[in-house]
This record gives sequence, C-alpha cells and structure tokens, in this order.
Amino acid sequence: MHTKDIVFLGFLTATASVVYIVENLILRALPIPFLRLGLANIVMLFLVWHRKVWQAYLVTITKTIVGGLATFSLMSPAMLLSLGGGIVAVSCMALGLFIRPKLSITGISILGAVSHNLAQLLLARWVIIAQDSLFVLTPILILFGLFSGVITAYLCYYIEERIPALGAQI
Repeated sequence: MHTKDIVFLGFLTATASVVYIVENLILRALPIPFLRLGLANIVMLFLVWHRKVWQAYLVTITKTIVGGLATFSLMSPAMLLSLGGGIVAVSCMALGLFIRPKLSITGISILGAVSHNLAQLLLARWVIIAQDSLFVLTPILILFGLFSGVITAYLCYYIEERIPALGAQI
C-alpha cells in the first residue's frame, strides 16, 4: 500500500468517524432510540462499490471504535450492535457485488442497510433481550433499511459525481 493510499484511507476513516459521531449525538436528542440513517456507511458503500472490501472492513471497525470512544459508549451493547451490523453489512454488500456484478449502487446500498438492521436485531435478541417478541420490529427495520439504503446510495452517487477526484483516488 502506497503512502497516498494510506492517507486517503485515513481521510475516509476520519470522515466516517465524524459523521458517525454527529449522527449518534443527534440520535440521542430524538425520541426514536434505534433508527438511524447510517450516513457514515456512505464511506463503506463507496469502498465496496470500488472493490476495496478489506478497506471497508477496516473503516467500519475503526469508525465504530473511534465513535465508541467519542460518545463514551466503548464496549457498550450499542457499540457491539453497531460493529456487528457494520461487518455483516460490508460482507453482504461485497457478496452481492460478487454474485451480481451488474447490481446497481442502490441495490448494493439497500442490501447493506437491510442486512445491517437484521444483523443488529439478531444480535440484540442474542446478547441483550432474550425475547422473541423483539422480532416484531422486523418489518419496520426492513422498511427503514430500504429507505436508508436508497438515501445512502443517492448521497454516495451525488458525492462521487460532485467530487470526481474521490473516485479517481481509488
């Protein structure tokens, strides 16, 4: 890996971390405790879309740890859910692109958002709340994943169109 690649990955990690922290702080002020757009995942979508999967894993893990430190939630259940959901999302997006190379960025984003939400639901059931009644949230989380996946894809596409040098860096 060249120096410019490391610097660019650091830039993407810092960007994802800041967005993640800001979104977490905003979320705490809202009455809905668990629904987030996941705007920091724009960075992971960008990396997976450009076939930089291991970098997407690295950014996911780093931004979750940095976010946990910054919001005083390091090693909390919320951080573990975020990390687990993020790893599953990157895996599903990469697998989706591998199986269907012609899948659109919106399709990949929706796949990541829905899988992230479902992974968090399963982790919450397994680690935090040992009640099957938790699965009543499944339709809400799928619908919200569809919505947030479309928003994330649009923003990723918009940013890449407006800042062509970003795509050229990869």
